[in-house]
Amino acid sequence: MRRPQNILLRCAAVVAAGLGFTFAAAGLAGAAGPQPVAPNELSKATTAARSETALSLLEKAGGTAKARPTVAQDTHPIYALNPAFVRDATAPVATFWYAATSASAGGKPVTVYTTPDGHGSWQAVNVASGNTESRMVAAAKGATLFTEPQLGAWYALTATQVRPLNPAAVKSIGSKPVAITAYQDLVSHRYSDKLPGSKYNDQGVAGGYDAGYQDSVAAEGHSPVVPIALAGGVLAGGVLLVVRRRLKVH
Repeated sequence: MRRPQNILLRCAAVVAAGLGFTFAAAGLAGAAGPQPVAPNELSKATTAARSETALSLLEKAGGTAKARPTVAQDTHPIYALNPAFVRDATAPVATFWYAATSASAGGKPVTVYTTPDGHGSWQAVNVASGNTESRMVAAAKGATLFTEPQLGAWYALTATQVRPLNPAAVKSIGSKPVAITAYQDLVSHRYSDKLPGSKYNDQGVAGGYDAGYQDSVAAEGHSPVVPIALAGGVLAGGVLLVVRRRLKVH
């Protein structure tokens, strides 16, 4: 069995229609943005981030530290680059991936990941080191936040533009916002030969990273290790080759 290089895990953004939970009707104009997760669903995600499963993960993440885990109320939907957008500029730029809730374990900031299972019930699936998501949400200033996991890049999405939020995103598109059409052209060239069904994908080759990528991730204080497999098949095999930071909790 082939293993992707650079400790990568093959993942794709969640296809919302297959998850069985309700999205809010309001969204960005046209096909640019994903339909937002409904407030009542985010409330369920927060509840899941405070569940016994989540607290167990947090306690393990805290190790022997005496400080009790705490979980905030600021749950945010996290979106990822949509493989369909790589193929088709009329598709939404990003699709829902997971919900992130700020927390503390062992006196250090961490993030609880929650996702809906196949029946629409939200579950805590991971605890990641640091507070990247909450920082990026603040930097997005109300725009839709999405990530291009292949590069560790974070962007703010409006109806017409993609704005870089971190150094990896600046390296990807430059320091200024770019039109969505320009971003689609960029990711089409970057990933069109790596989509499901391509020779690249079939061979299990991990690409889209330069040799120094993991060093740059480590420099930002993240651990470039594979995330746990999510229950219920929430993340399906596809274009996204992901390096995620996470705490070793089991």
